[in-house]
Amino acid sequence: MKTCLIIGNGPSLANVPNEFLERFPTFGSNRVYLKFTPDYYSYLDKHFVGKNIEEIKKLDCKAKYIRREYASKVPGAIPMLQVGGLGFSFDPLDFVYGGYTITYTNLQLAYWHGFERVGLIGVDHEYKDAGDPLTWHTGKDKSHFSKDYYAEDETWLINDFSNTEPFYKLARRVYERDGRGIVNLTDGGALEIFEREDWRDW
Repeated sequence: MKTCLIIGNGPSLANVPNEFLERFPTFGSNRVYLKFTPDYYSYLDKHFVGKNIEEIKKLDCKAKYIRREYASKVPGAIPMLQVGGLGFSFDPLDFVYGGYTITYTNLQLAYWHGFERVGLIGVDHEYKDAGDPLTWHTGKDKSHFSKDYYAEDETWLINDFSNTEPFYKLARRVYERDGRGIVNLTDGGALEIFEREDWRDW
């Protein structure tokens, strides 16, 4: 079975050895490269992608999927158009559904690449920081694997993960309908839509 990992950027990722991540083809996003450089990299967040272009240029990946407005700034990048609404794209090069999380983009990409089994790791699906969902904060945060994920003067948004759940449920239906599967390998966290397994058993 053609298997891959989709790497989230939650705090649980800090305790996953890179040697494990290296065992499978990987999809990762945003500033995951502070820990590990994935095979397939994506960055579509309109608020931040422009700030990290120089870092992204240096990454050695099989493919870089970058928000369309910034793709021309990254040599060899594949431009991505993100749309709203509840759906699942079978041709991400045309467009992808946002799903309120880059993990959903990577689920669409992994499907398109032909992967039959996807392991989600580091997808904590919760914020450790105090504050109401969809409010902006400035400075360091506790909800990512690295204390350096945001700069001291950087402003960031607490996601409302309840918005992502209809998309995850749709992804599960799409994968299972076609004889594929999504497994949650994350230690802890709040994502219960997918069946859980222990990454140590993989």
